Amino acid sequence: MSINENDSRVRRTKKLIRQGLVSLVEEKSINKITVKELTDRVEINRGTFYLHYKDVFHLVECIEEELYAEFDAKLSSYTGNQLLKTPVDVCEDFCSHFYKHKDIYTALLSENGDAKFSYKLGELMNEKVYSIFKSIFPAMDNTKYDFAYSFGKFGLVGLTYCWFTEHPEWTPRKVAELWLSLTTLGIWGILGDEGKEVLINAHISR
Repeated sequence: MSINENDSRVRRTKKLIRQGLVSLVEEKSINKITVKELTDRVEINRGTFYLHYKDVFHLVECIEEELYAEFDAKLSSYTGNQLLKTPVDVCEDFCSHFYKHKDIYTALLSENGDAKFSYKLGELMNEKVYSIFKSIFPAMDNTKYDFAYSFGKFGLVGLTYCWFTEHPEWTPRKVAELWLSLTTLGIWGILGDEGKEVLINAHISR
């Protein structure tokens, strides 16, 4: 039977299924969730679930592919020149994407989520970000880029998870400003005069 993905009832059902997945991930590993548990949680029959997904793994795969596609579209829409001119606005756009899907991002990035998710998202980012950085810094050392990118990627994942689980009251703009400050200035840099004093004293004591 053909499914009309634009049908409002289909959208509501798929949204309900995903909400059930998020709820169950709070209790157990995503790899141990069964279709029966999921359908019982959201009070639909298994036949309805199988109209849209083969199993829970297929559900997770579909969700992740949609997130990758949306994130990729955002990455592809920016140039190095835009990043240099309006870095906070660009970062806010990415943070808004995470915020829009905060429940599923929280679930997938948690210890009960998909361990491969952040890696695959990072690989997607690497390809796009590398081309942007090369356009800005054509003489960039590839080895240093690898270190810097890995540092930034895992930092972003940690920052996003901390945002949603510990400080959900923060706005995408506020997180974007912090993200940019951490990326460009580092931890000492965002401490202001206190950070500078620590660095100066450390240098003097050498």
